[in-house]
Amino acid sequence: MIDSHVHFWRYNPEEFPWIKGDLKAIAKDMSPSDLWESLPEKIQGVIAVQARPCLEENDYLQTLAKQDSRIKGIVGWFDFEQDADSQLEQFKKYPLIKGFRHMLQDEKNPSDYMLNHQKFNLGVKKIQQNELLYGVLIHQKDLAAAIQFCKRHDQYELVIDHLVKPVMYSTSAFASWKQSIQALAAMPHVNLKISGLVTEGGIASQAKDFQSHINTVIEYFGAERLLWGSDWPVSYATHDYATLMQFWDQWTENWSDSERLQVEVGTPARLYKL
Repeated sequence: MIDSHVHFWRYNPEEFPWIKGDLKAIAKDMSPSDLWESLPEKIQGVIAVQARPCLEENDYLQTLAKQDSRIKGIVGWFDFEQDADSQLEQFKKYPLIKGFRHMLQDEKNPSDYMLNHQKFNLGVKKIQQNELLYGVLIHQKDLAAAIQFCKRHDQYELVIDHLVKPVMYSTSAFASWKQSIQALAAMPHVNLKISGLVTEGGIASQAKDFQSHINTVIEYFGAERLLWGSDWPVSYATHDYATLMQFWDQWTENWSDSERLQVEVGTPARLYKL
């Protein structure tokens, strides 16, 4: 099984201002050795995803990956304000970088940024031309713009993190989210990452709180375009790794063995070229 979404960091509040409030439990260094302590044997490898908006993050993750073969790939950070071609040329020295992510959710107006920021859209286009993934990190409120963004950028695979961070515990919000998920599913280059849900649900959330979301994505996307990630250590602020695995078992108890294998291994292996 591949955990397609983990973070590592050397904590300081200046570089990680978002680690506050309910996330105070993770306001400390989080290294690969910390993760391995709680990792079940069935997890064969992980994908390290950027957590800082700086190019130094790519060097840091590459160094960690060189030291530990269990880090199978990296989703790095991309500076969309700088020249895309020169960055992509530079990143050729990072063989484990499989794609890039940008803290899109932290932009003042993520929807406007997705649709109208010229350098950003040019950068994503060039990333796709180089057959690298782009990871979309947004909240549900920006789904309408995300659908248009995904239609525009269809030259290569896109991965949307955390099931688009759905609004929880609202029947109307779920209905709206479900409709948008169906629209995204109509685009064969769009993939969804089942990750980060416990952060949206909160510390008291249980597996059943997310079952309708899981049922929706397996129906519309099928196992071939879904992958699983723990979002460790962000998820650790609310649920430990063992609980995440229990949730996963409950969510998929009615799935076939082949569907589970596809989401746990097949899809991440395809997308990250493992």
